[in-house]
Amino acid sequence: MTILNLDDQAKVSAYQKFVRENPRGQVTQDPLWGELKANWNHVYVYHETDGQIDAVMSVLTVEAVPGKVLAYAGRGPVADIEDVDLIKELIKEALAALPDNVFLLRMDPEVQYSDELNQKYLDAGFQTRNTQVTHMHGNIQPRKNVVLYYDGRGEGATPITNEDELMLHFKPKLRNDIRRAFRDGVTITFGDSEDDVRALFDTYVAMAKNHGITHRPLDYFLRMQKLWAGTGLFRVYLAHFEGQVIAGGLGFAYGDEIWYMYAGSYREFGKHNAPAAIQYEMLKWGLSLGKVEYDFGGIGEFDVSDGLYKFKHEFAYHDPNAEYIGELDWVVDEEGYKDYLKQFD
Repeated sequence: MTILNLDDQAKVSAYQKFVRENPRGQVTQDPLWGELKANWNHVYVYHETDGQIDAVMSVLTVEAVPGKVLAYAGRGPVADIEDVDLIKELIKEALAALPDNVFLLRMDPEVQYSDELNQKYLDAGFQTRNTQVTHMHGNIQPRKNVVLYYDGRGEGATPITNEDELMLHFKPKLRNDIRRAFRDGVTITFGDSEDDVRALFDTYVAMAKNHGITHRPLDYFLRMQKLWAGTGLFRVYLAHFEGQVIAGGLGFAYGDEIWYMYAGSYREFGKHNAPAAIQYEMLKWGLSLGKVEYDFGGIGEFDVSDGLYKFKHEFAYHDPNAEYIGELDWVVDEEGYKDYLKQFD
C-alpha cells in the first residue's frame, strides 16, 4: 500500500488511468474530485501487483462534528469489494496518513446489496448503514438508483446495440414524448465549455426554485468545467427551442458507466418534453462509448409514487433495481460517530 505522491506526475497519471478505465471506476475517486471539493482535504492510497495499480482509495476529509474529522471515500474504493482484507489494508494506510482526530472512515462503493456482503463487513468489524436507513437522504449517496443496462438485463430486455434498440427499450409513451420534442423543434447540443455550464446552471436554478430545494453555487460548476474540459469524460447537454436553452443535463463517463449527475429545466416549456430528449441523447453517448450502465441517479423508492422514480423508470422499466450496499463505516472514535449520526435521526 502506498500514498500517492501528487508531485509524481507519472504515478498520478497511472492512478487516474486506473480510476477512469477500471470497470467500476468513479469520478468521485479521481484526484480531480479532490480539487473540485475545495473545502475538503485529501489522501489517495493505492495498491500495486507486479508494478501495476489494481486498487485505489481516494479519501476526502472535512470537519463533520466539532473538532473531529470525517474521512470519506465517495463511491469508493475502486477495488475488489469482496476482498475485505485488502480493503482493511487500504483503510489502515489511509488512516496512518490522516489527522489523529478522524472519527470515521466511510466508504459507499457502487456494488449491489446482499445480506452476505453486508454480513461479511459486519464480521470484519465495520458498521453498515443500508436497509435500516429509510430515507434517500439518510445516506450521503442514495442507495437506490435507476440504472439502464445496455447489456440487456431484466425480464423482457435484450442487449442494446444501436439507437433503434435503445428507443425500443423505453416505455411507448416515453418514445412518443421524445419524438414529440423533436417534432416541436427541440434540438440538443453538447459540449464542455464555460458557456455550456452557465446555460445549464440557469436551468438548474430554475428547477430548484420550482421544487423549493437548495442548489450548488455557480462557482462549483465553473470549477468542474475547468478541471474536466477537454478530457472527454464530462459533457453538458442543452435543449434549445426557438433560440433559447430550455433544459440541460450534465454527466460523467467513467469505467463502464455514464453517471447523469445534474439537470434543470424551465417549467413553462414542459410541454415540449426537453428533459426526455436530453436523456435520450445522453443515453446515446453511453451507447457510442460501449458503456454497460447508464446511472440516472438516486431515488427515494422503487415506486411510481416517487416522482424521481416515475420519470427515470420510463427509460429503464425492463432493468433490475439497483440497490447498493450503502455505507461501510470503519469507526475510529465511537463517541464522534454517535454525534455525527444524530443529524440523520
